[in-house]
Amino acid sequence: MSGAATRPARRARRALPPLDRARGLKALVAFGLSVGLVTAGAGIHNGVFAAMGCYIDAYGARDPYPRRGPLLVVLAAGFAVAFLAGSLAAGQVWAMVGVLSVFALGATLLVRALHLSGPGSYFVVLVAALTAFLPPVGLRDTAVRAGFLLVGATVSWLSIMSGWILRPHGPEDGAVAGALRSVAAYAEAGATDDGEDEPRVARRKAYQAVHGGWSAVQDARGLRGAALPPRLLVLYTLMLRLETVLDAVTDATERGAGRVPDGWAPLLREAAGAVAAGREPERWPTVDGPGEDAPPLPVGGPALSPELLRTARALWPRPLPRGNSLRHELGDLLSRASPSPVLALRVGLAVAVGTALGALLPVLHPAWVALGAAAALQGAHQQPVRRSWGRLTGTVVGAGVTAVVCHFFEPGVWSTVVAATLVHSVARAVPVSAMFTRMLLNTPVALLLVAAVLPAGTSVQELALYRMLDLGLGLVVGLAAAVLLPRVPVRRVCEAVARAVTAAGAAVRARLSTGTADPVAEGLAWRRMGDLWTMHAAVPAEELRSTGTADRLWPVVLAVRRLLAPGLLGGEPAPSHPAEGARTGAYLDLVAHAARQGLPGATGVRSALTDPPPAALAEHRPRLYRRLEALRRALRGQAPPAVPGEGERT
Repeated sequence: MSGAATRPARRARRALPPLDRARGLKALVAFGLSVGLVTAGAGIHNGVFAAMGCYIDAYGARDPYPRRGPLLVVLAAGFAVAFLAGSLAAGQVWAMVGVLSVFALGATLLVRALHLSGPGSYFVVLVAALTAFLPPVGLRDTAVRAGFLLVGATVSWLSIMSGWILRPHGPEDGAVAGALRSVAAYAEAGATDDGEDEPRVARRKAYQAVHGGWSAVQDARGLRGAALPPRLLVLYTLMLRLETVLDAVTDATERGAGRVPDGWAPLLREAAGAVAAGREPERWPTVDGPGEDAPPLPVGGPALSPELLRTARALWPRPLPRGNSLRHELGDLLSRASPSPVLALRVGLAVAVGTALGALLPVLHPAWVALGAAAALQGAHQQPVRRSWGRLTGTVVGAGVTAVVCHFFEPGVWSTVVAATLVHSVARAVPVSAMFTRMLLNTPVALLLVAAVLPAGTSVQELALYRMLDLGLGLVVGLAAAVLLPRVPVRRVCEAVARAVTAAGAAVRARLSTGTADPVAEGLAWRRMGDLWTMHAAVPAEELRSTGTADRLWPVVLAVRRLLAPGLLGGEPAPSHPAEGARTGAYLDLVAHAARQGLPGATGVRSALTDPPPAALAEHRPRLYRRLEALRRALRGQAPPAVPGEGERT
C-alpha cells in the first residue's frame, strides 16, 4: 500500500484516541461505592464530601505503582489539609483570599516537584475553595466532613492501586509500548516520500514518547531505587535498543524521505503490541553500529537474548540519573532554570483575585470563580486561550444538556448518585487531551451534586446558568493574569538551555577522554535534559499568544538530546582520545556561554557562535561534528545543515 493511501488511516488513528476503559471502570467502582455508602449512612450532604475525596483519581494515571501509591497518599493528605484550612477560613473574605492563594501556589509547586501526572493543583484548589465558601461550621462538624472526604480518597486510592495485583508493571508497559508505536509512526513517515512535512511532526511525537518511556522506567524504580525486577530489566533493555533505532531513523530522515527501511515500522508495532500485553517481543529491527551513516536493510532479529539482558543489567541504570531526595527536587524546582516559581505565583495571584470577586459579587456559587482562574493557567500543555476555550465550550454544552434533561426529569437522591457515578466514570476514561469532552462530562457531575445539597427552591436550570457565568468570569481572571503578570523570564529559559549544554559537554568529554561513560556525568546530563524538556513544555502552556519561543527551542532540545544518545556515548569501552574530549568539552562550554545571551536566533547568540566546531572533529568524528554543528545552527536560529547522502559520506 502506498504512503498516500496509508495517510488517512494514520490520521484517523490519531484523531480518535481510545478510551481508557480500565480507568473508567475503577472510577465507577470507587466513586459509586464511596458516595453511595456515605449517602446511605449519612445523607447526600456528606456524600458530596466523599465525592471530593474521589477526585484523587484524576492523578497518577501514568505513574508506575511504586511511586504512585505513596504520592497519592501525600496528595490525599493535601486534600484533607486544604479542606480543613478552607473550612476554618469560611465566612471571612480576606482569610479565604489568603488561604486559597497560598494553597494554590504551594500545591502547584508541590505537584510539579513530585512530577505527579494529572491536572496540576486544580483539585487541591477545588477542595479548599468549595469548603471555604460553605457556611461556617464548628470544629467537630469540620472534622466529620474531612473524615468523609478521606473515606472517598481511601476507596479511590484502593481502586487506583488495584492494578498492581494483576499488572504490577502495567503503567510502564503502556509508556514503553507508546514509545514503540510513536517511533514506528516516525519510521513509517520517514520511509515514504510524499512531499509532506509528516516526518518532522512524527519526529517530535516520537522523541516526546521516548522521553515518556524513559521517565516511566525511571519512576518504576520507586522512591528508594529498589532492586531491578525482571520485567523492568526487559523494558530498560528495550528502551536502550529503541534509542538506537530512533537515532538511526533520525539520521535517515535527515538525508531525505524514503531512507528508512519499510520493514522497521511493522516490527516496532509488533513489539509494541507484545509489550502492551505484558509479553516479551520476539523480533526487532537490526541496526548497524553508530559508525554507519545509513541504516541497514531490515532484518527481524531477536528482540531479547540472555546475553543482551546481562549486558543491560551491567549498564543499569545508565543513562538514567540517580534518584534525588525531595529536598533536591525542590531545589531544582526553585532554581534559576525552572519555570515553576513564576507559574505558581501566577496561579496563586489569579486564585486570590477570583476568590475576592466570588466573595464580593452576587454570584450563586462563588467557588467556581476561583476554580476558573486556576483552570485557565494549568492542567495541560496548551496555551491559556485554547485551554480556556475548551473548558468554557465544554461547560456551556454540559450545562445546557443538564438543564434540558432536568427540566423534564427532576432527579432524586439516588438517581443523582447513579447519574453522577456513571458520568464521572466516563469522564475518567476520556483521554486527557480531549478537554472539551472532559468538561462536557464533568459539568453535569458538578451540577447534580451541588444541586442535591442546595436549599430548596434553587433549580438546576438556574444553577447551570450561574455555572457558565461564574466559570466564565474565573477564566477571564485567569486570562487577565496571563496578560498582566510576567511570563517565564527569558533568562530562565536561557539558563535551562545553558545548563543542559554544559552537562552534555561534561558527559561527552568524559566519554571521549576515557573511552567509557561516566555514570555521574551522564546521569546529570539526562537530568538537565529533563529540566530543559520541562521548560520547553511550560513555555506555550503559560503564554496567552504564541510567541514562537517553544518552536525556537525545539531544534535546540532535539540537538542536545541527540548528543546524549547512548549510541554516541556508548556502552562498550572504546579507545580514549583526551585531546578530542578536551576540544569537544571546550566547544560546548563556549556554546553554553552563548546560550545565556538570549533565545535561539537572538543577535547576541548569533554573534557568539560564528565559529563552527573544531575542524579536527570533522575528520576523526564526523558524526559528532555534524551534531555539534546542528546544535550551533539551532541556537543561531538557522535551518539544519544539509546532510551528505550515501554517495557523499564525510
